[in-house]
Amino acid sequence: MLCSFCLSDVRFKKEKTSGNLASIYLCPTCNEQAPALYSQDYRKYPPVVISAVGFRQHGKTVYFASLFYTLKKLTLARDWPEFFTMGLNEDSLDTVYGNARMLDAGALPDSTPKNFPRPTMIRAEGIPMQPDCTLLFFDTGGECFEKPTQLVQFAGFVRRAKAALLLISIPDLEDPRAGMQKLLNTYVVGMGELGAKTKDQHLIVVYTKADQLVSRLTGRWKSLYTYLVQGSVDDLAQHNGYIERMEDVSDQLYDFTEEELQAHEFLNAAEANFKSVNFSIISALGTEPQGAKLSVRIVPRRILDPILWIMEKSFSGPERLLRRWWAW
Repeated sequence: MLCSFCLSDVRFKKEKTSGNLASIYLCPTCNEQAPALYSQDYRKYPPVVISAVGFRQHGKTVYFASLFYTLKKLTLARDWPEFFTMGLNEDSLDTVYGNARMLDAGALPDSTPKNFPRPTMIRAEGIPMQPDCTLLFFDTGGECFEKPTQLVQFAGFVRRAKAALLLISIPDLEDPRAGMQKLLNTYVVGMGELGAKTKDQHLIVVYTKADQLVSRLTGRWKSLYTYLVQGSVDDLAQHNGYIERMEDVSDQLYDFTEEELQAHEFLNAAEANFKSVNFSIISALGTEPQGAKLSVRIVPRRILDPILWIMEKSFSGPERLLRRWWAW
């Protein structure tokens, strides 16, 4: 089993301790107590590591907060009859519901501190055409991705992700070509220092704060603007063909990166170092905030696309179908 804290492959120790009615599960490597539901249902809900990689102020923490808001405040379960999510320990419950309440009140989460984070563990069941699984969300300070040594010290969780999630805010880069390549270069070097290979991973590039990109999404790129602004949760109700639409948008964003951003070196390096490269475009809030407050009510746009990409890349097609069949 994969320990959700130290990310080592272990066999949990089942122990009976004084003061506990039931046995607890301890990791023999880090001695952390694993959630009982995570350990007991590991085969039915295998872990999927979701690691946010990106510079400071590029929207990593706000993206996760908006995702948790979407899971708990919007109407996914109405349109996906089998769908629900559950936090697997007290910390995860506090994070999910706390972030949802915060955004509902018009406030934004604080920047993530630079440390090795504890994961937010969420059981996801009934996502159309995807296997049931446990999503392990990891987030750390953006300064950890400025240098490979910082990545190794504070973001070692990246080595266990089957799909790397690269979050990039183009409006916050002075020179997108140089900034994107620096982030990718730092990640590849850091992975090597961790003894991992990016060739074993898929790369998901996510353009964040897309509401600030609308001036560039004109002419040839107008269809990207249309896709973004129509990206309400209701659009996911018709899930047949949704992944195909994501693939089409990914191709358009590749062309946008090549032709509009002129980020040729980034694209060449990405294709040379990863199994595959795909793109998403999101707006976690729907509009630019005023400092630490939302100026209008949150309206997430295409917020689930990166997670669907990660699930697509973390399980093979036959494995997705098998696990869905097994869950039934």
